[in-house]
Amino acid sequence: MWVAVCCSQLKEDPVAFHFLEKLKEEVMDDTRLSRMLKEQLRDRRKPRVSENGCQTLMKSNQKFDWFATYEEPFGKCHPIRAQDKVLYEIFTPKQNAVTLMLPVNCSVQDIMDAMVNPGEDHVVVKMNSSGERVQLKLEATAVFTSLGLNERLFLCTASQVEQLTPLKEQLGPEQSTFDFLEQICSKDIASHITNYDWELFMAMHEAELVYYVFGKNKFPSATTANLERFVRNFNKVQYWVVTELCLCEDLMKRSMLLKKFIKIAIVLKEQKNLNSFFAVMFGLSNSAVQRLYKTWERLPSKTRRFYCAYERLLDPSHNHRAYRLAVAKLNPPYIPFMPLLLKDMTFIHEGNRNFTENLVNFEKMRMIAKTLKIVRDCRSQPYVPSSPQKGFTERMFLESPAIRVSTYSEQSLNLRSITSISHYIQNLTVIDNQKKLTQLSRAIEH
Repeated sequence: MWVAVCCSQLKEDPVAFHFLEKLKEEVMDDTRLSRMLKEQLRDRRKPRVSENGCQTLMKSNQKFDWFATYEEPFGKCHPIRAQDKVLYEIFTPKQNAVTLMLPVNCSVQDIMDAMVNPGEDHVVVKMNSSGERVQLKLEATAVFTSLGLNERLFLCTASQVEQLTPLKEQLGPEQSTFDFLEQICSKDIASHITNYDWELFMAMHEAELVYYVFGKNKFPSATTANLERFVRNFNKVQYWVVTELCLCEDLMKRSMLLKKFIKIAIVLKEQKNLNSFFAVMFGLSNSAVQRLYKTWERLPSKTRRFYCAYERLLDPSHNHRAYRLAVAKLNPPYIPFMPLLLKDMTFIHEGNRNFTENLVNFEKMRMIAKTLKIVRDCRSQPYVPSSPQKGFTERMFLESPAIRVSTYSEQSLNLRSITSISHYIQNLTVIDNQKKLTQLSRAIEH
């Protein structure tokens, strides 16, 4: 059971791996027990397909291996391991960037040691797009992977902290990407969002929820980088919706964009991507978007009815009863609303003690395990990526019959369009400063 749940962590943890090796030695000394375990592992192992296409099973005399039935999850987005090195980007007061390859769980002290000579008085500061600064403690770890949207790390002296200003890149885009988005159908956009979400979701281990809620400091050899990357993408999609609508100055185009985002939310719900569905819906319910009365008035009545129907799923009353009833009817695979799972885990952890009368509170552990099982059940069936329905070329062909291109040219252009959409979705640039978004909203609709 341990190997099935936490195989990669056990293989990479020297203490756990040593324990399993010691246990294997004890098992091998018992002929009856070792034979029984080998049979169980052989029954669980899936047939392997060799290069010539023939299936082969584990040989009866093959060396016993705890991890024989384990298969690494396959995906384009590789999981970030605790021992991996990642790119840390640190800025100076003059806004020059210094890049360092450091362990994902490195501390602020490690960053200081790599950048500052001994004896120099410097601090590491985290600053967001609105200019709010937080001086990080030396013992803080994994600070780069836990950065919020448009947050950056700065290294300076204590006297320079108040002089720091946000980078231009932190402020977000200055123009809407309407011209790009109008060329792509809503289903294509939603499919690319869902495909990318599945890559991030599969890279995350369910144990990361425990590390995140209980406190990363209690698990120094673990990482929550994959979970934080997944949650950060949720926030990015949410603010992407608000950013695009608030930067679109033309009323006609803005109403078309609003309609497209509602259609994207509808498709995301159909694709059972509840995480990004909520992200888009939260973006549409942002105060900077809700106040655009002229834009909302131009929505077709049918689209408005769809929006109002799905808006009910956002209702937090009765412990998000509407959402929980809806998700209970879904079959895997599907992507759950991750912020709510983290909220449930936090309430369970903070509302129940780990020990009761010096005994482990197993009821609390069962409740946590039940929440983690939701993540496992969501991924219990393989997800098949959606194929784009209409690329740039196909859309042009359907809407303008006069346009005719060769088959080779159409496929080539369509391939480029798919790549450009994927790159766009995975590299969204957003404004996350609510004050600035409100100002933009008021400027386009007084």
